[in-house]
Amino acid sequence: MKLLYIGQHTDGTTSRMRADQLGEILNAQTFDVIDTHVPFFKTQKLFRSLGFRYKMGPLVWNINSYVQQKLSTINYDLIWVDKGIFLDRKNTERLRKQTKRLVHFTPDMAFFENKSSLFNRSISLYDFLITTKSEERELYLKHIESDKLIMTTQGFDGKIHCNVTEFKDKRDAVSFVGLWESYRELVIQNLINKKIKVLLAGKGWHDFVKKNKRNPYLEYFGDGLFSHDYARFISSTKLSLGLMSKRFPELHTTRTFEIPACGTALLTERNTETSEFFTEDEVIFFNDIDDMICKIDYFLSHPNELENLSNRGLNKVIKDKYDYESILGDILRLVMA
Repeated sequence: MKLLYIGQHTDGTTSRMRADQLGEILNAQTFDVIDTHVPFFKTQKLFRSLGFRYKMGPLVWNINSYVQQKLSTINYDLIWVDKGIFLDRKNTERLRKQTKRLVHFTPDMAFFENKSSLFNRSISLYDFLITTKSEERELYLKHIESDKLIMTTQGFDGKIHCNVTEFKDKRDAVSFVGLWESYRELVIQNLINKKIKVLLAGKGWHDFVKKNKRNPYLEYFGDGLFSHDYARFISSTKLSLGLMSKRFPELHTTRTFEIPACGTALLTERNTETSEFFTEDEVIFFNDIDDMICKIDYFLSHPNELENLSNRGLNKVIKDKYDYESILGDILRLVMA
């Protein structure tokens, strides 16, 4: 088996987790990686920002030049492109000629914030396109036949997202790791105003943290936590927020499965997907902020019930095989058939 993975390959990223699992599942004798984070971080910050926003400029040129430079002449059994929003059609055509199966995977929205004309011009070249976003199904089907589209879910890494903190040692607090958004700020402001301890990490929160620097119910842990540090952080609290983005219509995130996998109670919005994954006694559903606060107060006052719920949530994500190894194994059986 000869496998080429093209995508971000930095330690701690979910894309690195996928790449490593692919290599293990396929037992690839040849496993080549073209790490698109290398040209990304060599591009000046201003051009990275412009590239992300408009999918053009030096960032796009640098990534495509790097892929051209690193691409060997090997004919691969599988080429897996992870989040290929910067890959131009010329490069994608080269990949098409060098493999029996060309696959694109993204855990992100492809037609909203990450919309890319480069991807749209290349989409027909892929044998399979894999997405976790059910809200985009019909948008994909405007470009490809239905037999090319594979719907899957987000997941967790069983080697990283583990319950490393016994329940008795978990803090009576709510944790959240994620980018700042106005709704997320509103949620966390309401929690700390109600004297509920919040442990927070993620980018974009500096103004919020500065505004609340004298509030003893907020602890900020920096711009980001990754890999085992992230898992230990989530596992250290009794509850953790699985907030959806309000910038686009997503119905679950990686946190939806990572939090229960860390042995911590998931606080999540109720929608068609989260209520399909879990029952009321496996996670804590809320309808609005006031409902969330009432349920946090209740469960922190009833630790035995909270511990049992957390254990049921952990058992559920393991039993239903929401780990990356199981998810990717199912995908590969379809792709390689």
